[in-house]
Amino acid sequence: MKEEMTNSPIPVFDVNHPPIEFRELIDDVMENFEQGVPANSKRARDADLAVYTAWGKNVYGSYFKAIPSSPEHIEKFLNDMSVEVTETISTKNLNGEMVDTTIKHRLKALSTIERYLASLSYKNKLYLDAIMDITNNYQLSSGFVNPTSVRRVKATLQKVRALYRDSSQKQAQPFSLDLIEDVISLHDGSLRDKLEITLLSFAFDTMMRCSELVRVNVEDLSFDPAFSDGIVELHWSKTDQDGQGQTRYLSSHTVKLLKDYLQATNISSGRLFRSIGKNNKQLEGMHKDRVGIIFKRLGRRLSKFYSDNSANNIISKSKTVPTEISAHSTRVAAAQALALNGASTVQLMNEGGWKSAVMPARYSRHADTKKGAMAQLHKRARAT
Repeated sequence: MKEEMTNSPIPVFDVNHPPIEFRELIDDVMENFEQGVPANSKRARDADLAVYTAWGKNVYGSYFKAIPSSPEHIEKFLNDMSVEVTETISTKNLNGEMVDTTIKHRLKALSTIERYLASLSYKNKLYLDAIMDITNNYQLSSGFVNPTSVRRVKATLQKVRALYRDSSQKQAQPFSLDLIEDVISLHDGSLRDKLEITLLSFAFDTMMRCSELVRVNVEDLSFDPAFSDGIVELHWSKTDQDGQGQTRYLSSHTVKLLKDYLQATNISSGRLFRSIGKNNKQLEGMHKDRVGIIFKRLGRRLSKFYSDNSANNIISKSKTVPTEISAHSTRVAAAQALALNGASTVQLMNEGGWKSAVMPARYSRHADTKKGAMAQLHKRARAT
């Protein structure tokens, strides 16, 4: 009897409307196919699918099915995610007064919308693969069109991209070396300050992302007494989830800060960067979101220093006052500094751990402009 059931043909059904009894099996097979997928990639795609599902249930009701997707639903989703919204935010000015500012922006960034679409494409392909595996019918693909690739959706994406053409994606303000040096000169010697200035200098040298910085262990550090500099082993990154590893350079200045920090904190093993709680209590580690909070606070401190008196104002005129600092600011600054120093795109990709040239090219475009033909013309003119 069991043999007969194994060999019995599975009934043919509409790929877009499988029988209810097959839905659970399809979900199980899809889950099984993702066993070897890096956890962060799977988590990100699942989060994107959750956004699409929540949107669909809100628009169409509780019976909305995210996968398989409908081209018409995806078209409306793209349009809804790119709608212009008005928002009022309250911020403090340099005098400490609360000021309301009204800003207009798109609901989601273009890069986010494109990522949503890529995740939906992946999930729909995974869905078809699961059905072909269950039915043992690998010809089904010839009759199934991924809804993200139909002309209606492609045309909508082109229209959405046109909405963003007039305003390129806002880039994080660079936390340059001269600004970092000023921040370090302001530190008060407290344990928290030692942590924060060391983290800032370390982040610039290594060009690590927040998720990478908080994973560094003391055991990953290696100092060279001959040159007073060092290296750090990066065992995992956003673009290296298989853990092949990479090394990053540490300047002598950062090594000096690290040694002072390690001595003050008595950290000898485990996580290198650990948040400081109440009463200077040292925690076991640091959440990645904390990195951006620290960088923004240091930027505000520097802005206040520049605006405190006329002498500081004179100092700041030759510098970009850090008013828009974010977690990416050290990566942007390092990419620009390297580009100005003659680093190639490939070198930038290696130093920053990028798989494609898109982000390093975006980060270094201001530096590339300063090396362009017009910039060179004016430099030669001033030299004569």
